[in-house]
Amino acid sequence: MAILNAIIENNGNTLIIDFPHSIYDVYEKLLSIGIRKSPNDIMLTDNEDDDIQVKLYSDSDFGNHVIRLLGENNSLADANTTAYLLMTADDELKDELEQNILYDQYDSIQELTADLKKMKDMMGKVKISFFCPLDGNIQDSEYSEMQSAGNWYLKSYEWEIRELLEMEQSSPEDEMAQFFDDDESVKIKLVSAVWTVDEYKGKLYGKINCRFKEQLTEDETEIFKNWLVGQCADGFGEHFEQQPIQTEDGKLFVSFWNSSDSYFLCTEDELESCIENSQGLQMGGM
Repeated sequence: MAILNAIIENNGNTLIIDFPHSIYDVYEKLLSIGIRKSPNDIMLTDNEDDDIQVKLYSDSDFGNHVIRLLGENNSLADANTTAYLLMTADDELKDELEQNILYDQYDSIQELTADLKKMKDMMGKVKISFFCPLDGNIQDSEYSEMQSAGNWYLKSYEWEIRELLEMEQSSPEDEMAQFFDDDESVKIKLVSAVWTVDEYKGKLYGKINCRFKEQLTEDETEIFKNWLVGQCADGFGEHFEQQPIQTEDGKLFVSFWNSSDSYFLCTEDELESCIENSQGLQMGGM
């Protein structure tokens, strides 16, 4: 069921679209009336002088209160994202969110988003961090050849790596926890999973910060770890490692996975042991 609807006018062409929608569907629908601008660049204005005019409406009292939070400084993408956040909010939060919105407890979308994040954090009381090795490769700008980048080099670009990870996960549609579907009991407990990097004993590692409503059992932890490895190899991690970071030596590509026997993904409590075992495998000692 749509939370919001938009009437979009462009040079005599009219589009009516409901939100939330896949952002790719939004792009395609905009193209159908000759709009090639990104939804992020289409503001929610309905002035006669505007080339593109957007008017929001809703068939529900709840939706109309949501529209109150969206102004001319917000974009079409903001409207879609807001509807998506509300549509996909955890069932435990929806009643409180609905009441807050109906009683006008928020003055802006930013306040709504911040409160939703706070509510999710409070719901995910159990915090577990998982670590894995990082791999880096540099594509020489002159010869287009790939060369391995050592961990010292990755550390020198820690801020840039962290910034790219944040950007890749900035949209609510990219929240990784929603893609977990391997086990129902884990899915019920999982609140969030966020990829980042962190230093441990002078070396930079991949780090995945996760929140759960309850503590995982040993079996559940193994199921979840296997899913994380899959995401590092083929899911989020595969997409991320295709996004270059510009350096003075060329394009840097960072991966949360490698195919060697020394690769590991473990909890913070297991990290020291995993590093020792990994080093033993690298030296041929095991």
